[in-house]
Amino acid sequence: MWKHPATHTRQLSNATGTPMILLIDWVRAGKFPSTYNQLDYPCESCQSSIYAGRLCHSCLGTFRTAALDIQTRIPRRTVAGLFSIAGRAKSY
Repeated sequence: MWKHPATHTRQLSNATGTPMILLIDWVRAGKFPSTYNQLDYPCESCQSSIYAGRLCHSCLGTFRTAALDIQTRIPRRTVAGLFSIAGRAKSY
């Protein structure tokens, strides 16, 4: 690998005969130095190639948007025993 630091995971698998699943586990675990920054693995949601983290930028944005949407729908207790649901206060 030191002769070809820009190698991708698939190329490394083909050259060494190491199964892709094993290489992907090693890359995710950080077993390779940062010099080999072209080693990619699939996003856990959509399977597109990524180089860091668990999700690609697209899926991360989707999950953040969904989390914010859910957060706005959760009833919150306000002062005086009122609950606020999407901006409307209800007394219980």
